[in-house]
Amino acid sequence: MQPIEILANEHRLIRQALDSFSLATNKMEQGINPPVEFFEKAVDFARTFIDKRHHFKEEYLMFGRLAERHQSELDAQIEALRHQHDHGREFISEMANALDGYAKGKDAQVTIMIENLASLVTLYRHHIHREDHVFFPMVENDLSQEELDDLGGLFAKEDEKSEHGTLERMQRLADELVTLL
Repeated sequence: MQPIEILANEHRLIRQALDSFSLATNKMEQGINPPVEFFEKAVDFARTFIDKRHHFKEEYLMFGRLAERHQSELDAQIEALRHQHDHGREFISEMANALDGYAKGKDAQVTIMIENLASLVTLYRHHIHREDHVFFPMVENDLSQEELDDLGGLFAKEDEKSEHGTLERMQRLADELVTLL
C-alpha cells in the first residue's frame, strides 16, 4: 500500500472519532455531559492512534524524508502541519489534566473539556482536509515512485513494531466513543 493511501485511510478513522467528539461537544453545550469514560477513551485514542501512530509516520518518517530535499516548496506546509500537531497535543493534554475534575462535576473542568474538544475537532478537520487535498498531492508530485515505495516500506515496518491488534483496538475504541454518548 502506498504511504499516502495509508495516511488517508488512517484519516477516515480519525474523522470517525472526530464525529463523536463533535457530538459530545454539542451535547455538552446543551448541558448533557458524557460520562468520564468517554473522555478517557478519547484521550487514549488521540494519544495512541493519532499521535503515536499517525503523526509519528507523518512527522518522523514522511517529513524527515522530505526535509532531506532542502529548500522544498513543501517546507512551509510541513512547518504549518507540525504546528497544528503541536496544538492538537496541547488540547489533548488539557483534556487529560481535566479528567479528575470533570469526573467530580467541577464546572471549570467541564468548560475546559468543551473548549478543548471543540478546538480539537475544528483543528483536526481543517488539518486533515489540508493534508488530503493540498499536502499529500504535493508530496506525490515531489517524490519519485521509488521514494514513495521506500516510505511505504518504512510505514509498514513502523506498523509491525506496534502492539499486535492496535489498529483493531483503535477501531473498536472509535466505535465505543459514539455508544458512550
